[in-house]
Amino acid sequence: MSTRRVATGDRRPSGFRSGAAWIAVIGWWAAVALGIIAVVVLNSSLADETRLGLQSVGIWLAGFTALAALTGWVGSIGSVMKDIGRIRVGALFLLAVPLISLVFGIVAVSSTIVRPTDPLLMLWVIICALLLGAGTLLIVLPEHLGIW
Repeated sequence: MSTRRVATGDRRPSGFRSGAAWIAVIGWWAAVALGIIAVVVLNSSLADETRLGLQSVGIWLAGFTALAALTGWVGSIGSVMKDIGRIRVGALFLLAVPLISLVFGIVAVSSTIVRPTDPLLMLWVIICALLLGAGTLLIVLPEHLGIW
């Protein structure tokens, strides 16, 4: 494993992943899983009147989804500041997810009145899935499988 001199003067392996990088990956994928479960539970509770008790469970899951996304966002910022090479690029990909979501949210709110049939949701899902997948692979894969 090669070593590289960094600005602080210490020597770290070039494949070094900080804890922030792992927190970012775990946080973002936990947000995805919890978000899917929250949507399914909320849809189930709204579709059947006998399952109204599940509505509070779905709301709690949506709150935990937001918490997991916030954890992933903070971990991504920490990884961008600490890590080097492809791991930093992967953290930048993960950090782009909330920014892309914000842009799509603004465009979606302004376009629902003018063009309610825009395929913005599917485009947003595809872009976020590509960013999450590429960012995760850049961070998680071992150094000898990467190109940086």
